[in-house]
Amino acid sequence: MEIKKKIFLVDDDITIHEALTATLPPNEYEIIHAYDGQDVVERIKNEQPDLVILDIIMPIGDGRDICRDLRENPKTKEIKILMLSARDEQSDRILGLKLGADDYVSKPFYPPIIASKIKEMCGID
Repeated sequence: MEIKKKIFLVDDDITIHEALTATLPPNEYEIIHAYDGQDVVERIKNEQPDLVILDIIMPIGDGRDICRDLRENPKTKEIKILMLSARDEQSDRILGLKLGADDYVSKPFYPPIIASKIKEMCGID
């Protein structure tokens, strides 16, 4: 039996949580949900997920700051980060990647495409 890949999803939009939960096979992924950025860096350090999916704009916490904090911490610097945002300007994408995100997806997104990116980032064949 293979071990499930652990995904930490940080987004204030519940429909994003529902869409990804419905799209990703539960036998392959364990999804940990956070709806704002409060204390999320500490939670990620404790959970040690394979992938963090991170919204940029949230009521509490900024995804850019969280991304930077994760990259600067020795316990989390190797965790894959996928930024997910309604901000679709090229400058936003470049900034997200400069802060250390491994990939950047704009909202709205097509669930099968993001599922494919997640699969690749988690190393699932």
